Amino acid sequence: MYHVVTDLYTGQMLGSVNKMSYGLLSLEPKDKDGNPIENLENHIIKEDGKELKAWDAIARYMCSFDDTDGDGISNVSKYYASTHEHKVVDDSKNIIDLIKKPNKFSAMIVAIVLVIILLIVLLILLIRRIIGKIRKKSK
Repeated sequence: MYHVVTDLYTGQMLGSVNKMSYGLLSLEPKDKDGNPIENLENHIIKEDGKELKAWDAIARYMCSFDDTDGDGISNVSKYYASTHEHKVVDDSKNIIDLIKKPNKFSAMIVAIVLVIILLIVLLILLIRRIIGKIRKKSK
């Protein structure tokens, strides 16, 4: 389980992830005890009886940063200048780079391709054997 806080709209859109990925990705919101959440509206964070809005939470977070340049406005920490290897985009066209970290789907595709190649080779060998027998009979 991953601890995630989101706005209601985004939370309600989680169900479409499964449909859009054709079942490859499955996201199910759960409460802190790991129980599936049926109604997200029952889990809205409230402050003084009012719903805490996403924009307000982000603004408060931004205000929590130090004012490093003295202009009276909080500055985003230099920590956020890089991804810290949390998200790495590799646009390489090199075939070695593309296959060096395969997932289960690429392994299944390779297995299917190998089975197809094996079947083609066996079919060619069978045809050669049949043709060889036909030639021997005709002599």
